[in-house]
Amino acid sequence: MYSNNKPSSGFPNPLSSSDEKLKKSYGLRYAKAIESQWGKMEDKNSLHGSRNGVFKRNRSYANGTQDTSIYKQLLTSLNPNGGEGSLLNLDYTPVPILPKFVRIVVNKILSRNPYPNIEAVDPLSSSQKNAEKQRVRTQVAVKDELKELKEMTGGLQMDMDPDQLPETLEEAEIFLETNIKTDAEIAAQVATNMTLSWNNFNDGTYRRCVNDLAAIGMAVVKRSNDPNYGIKTEYVDPANFVHSYTDDPFFENIVYAGHVKEITLSELKRLAGPQLDEEDFKKIMKVATKRAQGHNMSQLDYRSNNRDAYSEHMVKIMEFEFISVDCMYFEEKENRHGNVGFYNEGFTYRERAGSVFQRTPHKMEMEMLYGGIYIMGTDCLFNYGLVANVPKNVHDLSRCRLSYSPVATNFQENMPKSMVDSCVGFADMLQITHLKLQQAIAKAKPDGLIIDIEGLENVQLGKGGELQPLELHDIYEQTGVFYYRSKNPEGGFQNPPVREIGNSIRNINELIGLYNHYLRLIRDTTGINEAMDASSPKGDALVGVRNQAIAAGNNAIYDITNSSMILYKKVCQDIVKCLQIIPPDSVLMDVYSNAIGESNMEVISSFSDLPMYNFGVQVVKEMEDEERQFLEQNIQVALSQKEIDLEDAIAIRDLKDINQAERLLIVRRQKRMKKQQEIAQQNSQMQAQQAQQAAQAASQAKQQEMQMEAQLKAQEMQLKNQLEAQLEEVKHNFRKEIEMIKAQATLGFRTEDQEFKEKLEVLKEDRKDERVKKQSAEQSKLISQRKGERGELGEQQATPGLNVEELLPDGQ
Repeated sequence: MYSNNKPSSGFPNPLSSSDEKLKKSYGLRYAKAIESQWGKMEDKNSLHGSRNGVFKRNRSYANGTQDTSIYKQLLTSLNPNGGEGSLLNLDYTPVPILPKFVRIVVNKILSRNPYPNIEAVDPLSSSQKNAEKQRVRTQVAVKDELKELKEMTGGLQMDMDPDQLPETLEEAEIFLETNIKTDAEIAAQVATNMTLSWNNFNDGTYRRCVNDLAAIGMAVVKRSNDPNYGIKTEYVDPANFVHSYTDDPFFENIVYAGHVKEITLSELKRLAGPQLDEEDFKKIMKVATKRAQGHNMSQLDYRSNNRDAYSEHMVKIMEFEFISVDCMYFEEKENRHGNVGFYNEGFTYRERAGSVFQRTPHKMEMEMLYGGIYIMGTDCLFNYGLVANVPKNVHDLSRCRLSYSPVATNFQENMPKSMVDSCVGFADMLQITHLKLQQAIAKAKPDGLIIDIEGLENVQLGKGGELQPLELHDIYEQTGVFYYRSKNPEGGFQNPPVREIGNSIRNINELIGLYNHYLRLIRDTTGINEAMDASSPKGDALVGVRNQAIAAGNNAIYDITNSSMILYKKVCQDIVKCLQIIPPDSVLMDVYSNAIGESNMEVISSFSDLPMYNFGVQVVKEMEDEERQFLEQNIQVALSQKEIDLEDAIAIRDLKDINQAERLLIVRRQKRMKKQQEIAQQNSQMQAQQAQQAAQAASQAKQQEMQMEAQLKAQEMQLKNQLEAQLEEVKHNFRKEIEMIKAQATLGFRTEDQEFKEKLEVLKEDRKDERVKKQSAEQSKLISQRKGERGELGEQQATPGLNVEELLPDGQ
């Protein structure tokens, strides 16, 4: 391996002046030093060639297309060195085990769909956000009063609708973490998402980078920005990436970087334009012709009218850039009015002698970025100079970053160690075991028969006489029955003349065990267990055991996951810084403004304020399927127990972060339970009030009943008294009348009594005469009867006597 990792003497002096660095000779010397340090890709001993060889091998294993010649050499029997002469026709197609594990890792990382969360971290933004958060907290604290004010004012337009505010301060904290952003943060985040979408970063570049991290342990993205063409993110093959020596897996301390690629001569002419003349193209043509196999220089004419004359050959170019520190001078000068000014003098400064006013020079060391395109193998360089539109941190303008965003896993001595690289040996042994299985199956014999001819001598063979062995075999195969004598003529026992030979595949169980052994080693190395890939999970495994197995797998691939997130973060940071340096009157600014839309004009206006802020990028990932499933189970349990409402479940599902979703679930659940407790308390209070009201009503009814009874008694007594009084009065009147009647009667009775007595005397006399007459008549009748002159008298003929007492008044 090429081990010259230190900068060689071919690199130009980094302390040269800025004017010297801007010369093409300086850039050409730098490019040649990079080429010399890395060597040619075709040279397997160079750093570039050795790394490319490892990457190529790992990619072939990751795709399941590795070279099978080594397996043929191990299994051949005639010519091991040549790889030919095997007597067995085996299928040498590699078993796609490693491709499966690579896809599992890549899809697991990409399934969570990362997205940038951009926040301003400068003091101005922090104070604005803190003021906004305090305002929201204050409104949450007086939410009830705001609702009353809204009802009193008839829905007057307010700063924030009180119905949309969180219910509690704890819920407000979650609200503040997700929704409180300044206009500049919103503008930066919207523009970053649009830039990633325009570049198809998530579905294209990022997927390829994650696949590279799993297969070869390294990924590179190049950023380019132009006010007219926009911000672009370009995938770079790590096999073609060159950089200064570093042991940092995130390449934070590299001073130069570049990448090699092949382009057609016509494309080169378009890129270089007038910077390359005819003589330069002749040299390039010679190099291209020398590299091309089976082509002759005499057959080419670069001045031909055929526009595709250059496209038949490819030329290698190297886009490179390096960071160099230049000294920028400023001069502090006092004018004639006594005022002091501060003036930029550029990278060169000459002190003026004999100046009337005092001049004080100041200098600031600044990192500048130089870059260009070098045609490898030649002395041609074009597009060299200071790189324009370099994004910088507005709070640290003295530092700059390269356009490349590389990351690696297990990086040591300029070489990454990938997951696939760790499993190559096990994959080879697993493939050999698979071929051995094929070999054992191919060499396996079919089931056969042992026919004892001597044992058939005493068997009656029928009219046909003797039978041949093949005929015996046919009879046995077709009928499955064969008759023979168990004793020979001497009386001794003999074995059956036809016996089966059972042939099994030799060493099949040992080979299958060996295959599973190497498969288990691959699983142990990658950390992808059965629970993680869901290939054959144990049915009796507990949920906690399965979650632990999945967590163990996540820990095993954490270096790949972490590197992919850092790569995503670097790309987003570069995009945000590029957005901050877009000229306000450029076409790109109009493109972003139009893309956001007229409805967000208040956000568009904040684009002009982006350079004032210092943004921090945090990559947020959506929750995994297991986390989402676990969260959904908790939501369903809470819904079934009526601990949350449907609106709460919808709000929880909308969150992408599992921690925030769980916190919101807890808050909404506690809120719902508190509300239910309040409702239960209100119900109990209402029931108590109703019971109290019922008791009061019963007491009042009883009191009213008692009052009515008392009133009735009083009325009854009053009525009784009135009746008694009236009765007494009536009695008195009756007595009075009686007395009066008695008095009157007493006076009247006396006169009447005299008259009555007189009349009675008269009547007595009259009655007495009648009785005498009647007695005389009766006596005459009795006398006549006695004489027999008449019959007996009846009772009716008897005249009753007059009762004088009946005619008398009472008491007389």
